[in-house]
Amino acid sequence: MLSPIQQTYVLFMVTLALFNSESLSAQGGFADQVDRAFGSNQELVNGIQFSNQYIRSEGQPYWIDGGFRTGSVCINDRWFEQVQLRYNLYSQKLELGYLTTEGFMNQIITVPENITAFKLEGYTFRRLQIGKNSASYYQVFSTGAYNIFIRWNKNLLGSESTGSRFDLINREYWMQKEENWKHFKDKHSYLAAFPQEQKKAYKKLLKELDYSFQHATTEEMVAMLKASFRLLEEGGEP
Repeated sequence: MLSPIQQTYVLFMVTLALFNSESLSAQGGFADQVDRAFGSNQELVNGIQFSNQYIRSEGQPYWIDGGFRTGSVCINDRWFEQVQLRYNLYSQKLELGYLTTEGFMNQIITVPENITAFKLEGYTFRRLQIGKNSASYYQVFSTGAYNIFIRWNKNLLGSESTGSRFDLINREYWMQKEENWKHFKDKHSYLAAFPQEQKKAYKKLLKELDYSFQHATTEEMVAMLKASFRLLEEGGEP
């Protein structure tokens, strides 16, 4: 029996074959058609043909915006550079855009299990399973002795009858130092995660940074986490 990944690949290739069925007889066999469309790199171009499922929904589900940006992806420990990507926070899948040999833009939804990491806008994301959460992509970086993991997502609110919209970006944060983990997702849990004797200092830090857990940019978020680590180190562990 085929694995889910193999089934997805077969479905995609069969769909492509049906779409091009009229031209196959005139332009050569299936293998030649695939090579003309995608080149020989079947490891990279592997997924489901893109379709916009959210065209009637207000807002968009992507990290940053809905445009493709140049990044890189890691497949089977091999990095592919200069790839056009966008990260869907609702589906937790990476979407890939590429030009066919004829110069047409094509888009696919990649299989998450195939892509272990990617880099976009100078930030690194890795597919991890942390705590009770299912495996998904986490933005990762280190500051001092701590490893930082941030899980991004968006929810789709409403229904077809009442109208649907994507809510604001949600983020969950993990700070890890050896066996010591700190987890938070909003101001209340942030203040609860750190030494209570320093609670005023952490409140002051958020105020000085004018930090919003819902609206902060990626740069503001990274600055807040690094400042929190410095404060933690200055005050010592509880």
